[in-house]
Amino acid sequence: MNWKIGSFVGIGILVVILAVATFFEKSFGTDFVVRYVYHSWWFVLLWGWVAFSGCAALLHRQFRRSLIALHASLLLILLGALLTFLTARRGVVHLRQGVPADSFQEETPQGKVTVRLPFTMRLEQFSVHYHPGSEMPADYETSFTIQEEQTGSPVSGTVSMNRIFSYRGIRFYQTSYDADGKGSYLSLNEDRYGISVTYAGYFLLFVSLIWILGERNGGFRSLWRNPRLHRLMMLCCLLVLASEARALPTLREDRAQEFGRLLVSYQGRVCPMQTLALDMVRKLHGSNSYQHYSAEQVMAGLLFYAAEWDAEPLVRVKDTGLRQALQCDKYVSVNQLVQGGDYVLQPYVEEYYRGKHSKLNKAAVDLDERLQLLALMRQGSMMRVFPARQSDGQIRWYSPVDSLPAATPRAQRLFVREAFGWLYEYGVRREDDAVLRDMLSKIKSYQQQYGGDSVPASFRLRAEQWYNRFPVVGMLYKINLTVGLLLFLALIFALLKNRPLPYVRNPWMRGGVWVLLGGVFALLTAHIALRWVICGRLPMGNGYETMLLLAWLVLLLPVLLNRRFPALVSFGFLLSGFFLLVSGLSQMDPVMTHLVPVLSSPLLSIHVSLIMSAYALLSFTALCAIVSLLLQVLHRLPDCRLAERQESLLLLSRLFLYPGIALLAAGIFVGAIWANVSWGRYWGWDPKEVWALINLLLYAVPLHGFRVFRSPVRYHLYMLFCFLTVLMTYIGVNYFLGGMHSYA
Repeated sequence: MNWKIGSFVGIGILVVILAVATFFEKSFGTDFVVRYVYHSWWFVLLWGWVAFSGCAALLHRQFRRSLIALHASLLLILLGALLTFLTARRGVVHLRQGVPADSFQEETPQGKVTVRLPFTMRLEQFSVHYHPGSEMPADYETSFTIQEEQTGSPVSGTVSMNRIFSYRGIRFYQTSYDADGKGSYLSLNEDRYGISVTYAGYFLLFVSLIWILGERNGGFRSLWRNPRLHRLMMLCCLLVLASEARALPTLREDRAQEFGRLLVSYQGRVCPMQTLALDMVRKLHGSNSYQHYSAEQVMAGLLFYAAEWDAEPLVRVKDTGLRQALQCDKYVSVNQLVQGGDYVLQPYVEEYYRGKHSKLNKAAVDLDERLQLLALMRQGSMMRVFPARQSDGQIRWYSPVDSLPAATPRAQRLFVREAFGWLYEYGVRREDDAVLRDMLSKIKSYQQQYGGDSVPASFRLRAEQWYNRFPVVGMLYKINLTVGLLLFLALIFALLKNRPLPYVRNPWMRGGVWVLLGGVFALLTAHIALRWVICGRLPMGNGYETMLLLAWLVLLLPVLLNRRFPALVSFGFLLSGFFLLVSGLSQMDPVMTHLVPVLSSPLLSIHVSLIMSAYALLSFTALCAIVSLLLQVLHRLPDCRLAERQESLLLLSRLFLYPGIALLAAGIFVGAIWANVSWGRYWGWDPKEVWALINLLLYAVPLHGFRVFRSPVRYHLYMLFCFLTVLMTYIGVNYFLGGMHSYA
C-alpha cells in the first residue's frame, strides 16, 4: 500500500470537511460544528488516519534527518491536541466581592456542568486600567485569594489580560467582569499533559523549519543553485515610464492650522484636532479636502459658518440606487437632505430599523450615520478638548456640553463652558484675528496645564501632523499599479519574444526603475514608521494596517533581491499596488485607535509579521503561475523554449514556496501560543484558524514529490487555486464568515 497517497487522501478529505464546516458555522452556529464536526469521534479518527499513514510512509523510505524532525514535530503537535481533547478540563468561575466561590461551570460536549473546586476562591479587587486621557480600557485586572481547608494559609493571585496565574496545575485567565465592577469572570484550564507535549512539538517545528531552509543539500538551497533559474533571470527585463469655485467663509489657512493643532480626545486617544477634521471630511466627502480648502478649514466652516456650508454639495452619496431614489447627484448639500423641515432619509432609515435591510435601506442608514457625526460635532459632544481630573485621580477629556467632575474649580468650569463661545463670538464672527489667536493659545495652554500624562509627547504630535499632511497611500497605489502593470506586460513580452528589454542596454532606464523602487519603498516605510510612532505599538492591529504591512513586505523582496531576480521588481510593484488599493477600500478603516487589552501582546506582533510575510511570498507564487499560464496561452516560442520558461517559473515559484510555507507554519503556531496565554486554549476552531490550517495543508502538498506536479501547467494551476484559499482566509473570513479573528 502507498502510505503517502493514503495520508494525502486523508488530508484532502480533511480540507473539504474543514472548509464546509466554516460555512456550516455561519448558518448553524459555533456550538453545532464543534459538537458534530470538530469534537466528533469520526473527525478524531480521520486525523488519526492521517498521522498513522504519514508515520508508515516515513518508515518505508529513508529521509533526511531534517524532514524526519519536521514530521515528528507535527506528530507531537497532534498528540498534544489529542491529550488536550481527552484529558483537559475548561470552564469559568464567577467571583463576587464578599462571596466565596468553590465551584466552576465546566464546558462539556453536553453543555455546562457545575463542578466543585478543590479550594475556595475570594475576590479581593477587580479594576479596569484606562489609557491616559480616554475611557478606552488598557487592561483588566483581578486580584483574589485561594484558601485550602488542609493548609489553612491563603495564596494570593492576580490575573490580567495576557497575564495568567497557575495553581496546582490549573491556569486562570481574565475573561469578563460584572457591569457594577464588583465581580469578575475567570476562565480556568486544567491541561496537565497536552500543553507540554504540544509546546515540545512547536519547539521542534521551529528548529526543523530553520534546519530545512539552511540545509546545504536540501531542496531550498538546491533551487538557488539551479542554472535554469539563473537563465530565466538573465532574460527578465524591466521597462519604466517613466476649476475655480466661489469662496466659502472659513478660517484662514494659517489660523485653521492653529485650530488643527489643538488636542482632542477622539477614538479613545488624544490626538490633534487635525486628525478629527480629516476623518470627518473623509466620511462626509470621501477625500482629504474639499475644493481648495483643507480638512481643518472645512471643519471650521461647518462649525462656525453652518448656513453657508449647509448649502454646499459636500456630502457624498455613495450608492447609485439611493441617488436615483433621492433624485440627486453624487454630492449633495445638507439643505437638500433637509427640505422644509422634512428629513428625506427618514422613511428609508425607519424601514431599515423595522427589519427591511435592502441595499437601498443600508445605503440610507450609512448616509444617516455620517450626517449624525456632523450633528454631534455641531452640538459640541465630539469636541472633547478640555481635560479635567476626576475624583479617582484619572484625567478625562470633556466637551463644552459634558458635566465636569464636582470638584472642578469654578474658574476652570467657566472656561470649559464658554471658551468655544468666546472663540466664535469675539474671534470668528467679529473677524478679530488677534482675539482668535489669543483664544486658540489659551485653549492650548489649558490643555497643557490640566492634561497631565494624557497629553501625547511632542514628537508623537509632530509625527501625527506629518502623517496627516502627507497621505501617501492613495498616491502610491496608483503609481505602483501603473508601473507594475507596465513592467509585467514588458516581462511577458520579453519571455514571448525571447529577447531582452531596453533596460539591459540602457543604464539610465535601469537606474530610473531602481530609483523609483527605492523611492516608493522609502515612502511606504516612512508612512508605516510614522503610524508606529503615533500609536506607540507595531501597526498590525486591523485590516488596514496588515494590508500596509503586506504591501511593504512584497516591496522589500525586490529591494533586497532585484540584482539576482530582476523579475521581482514587476511583481513587487504590481502586488504592492494591489494591496494598497485594497487597504483603501471603504470597509477598511485607517483611523488609529488603541488596541483592546487582549491584543496588546508582543506575541501578536510576531504572529502577524510571520503570517503577512508568508502571504507576501505566496502571492509571488501566484504571479509566477499567472505568467506561466499566459505564456501557455499566448506562446509564440518553440515548444522547447516554452517548456524551459515554464520550468524556470516553476523553480522560481518553489523558491518562494519553501520559506512561505515555513513562515506560515511558524506564524500559525506562534498565534497558538499567544491564544493559549490569552484565552487558555491554543486552538479554538475559529474560521480564520481553520482557513489558515487549510492554507498550510494545501501548500504543503507540492513539496512532497508527487508526479502530477512535475508538469508546470498542473503545478501552476494548483498554486493559483491555493492562492484563492489565501484570499478566502484574509478577505472571505473578514467580510463573510466572521469570527474572533475577523477585522475589517
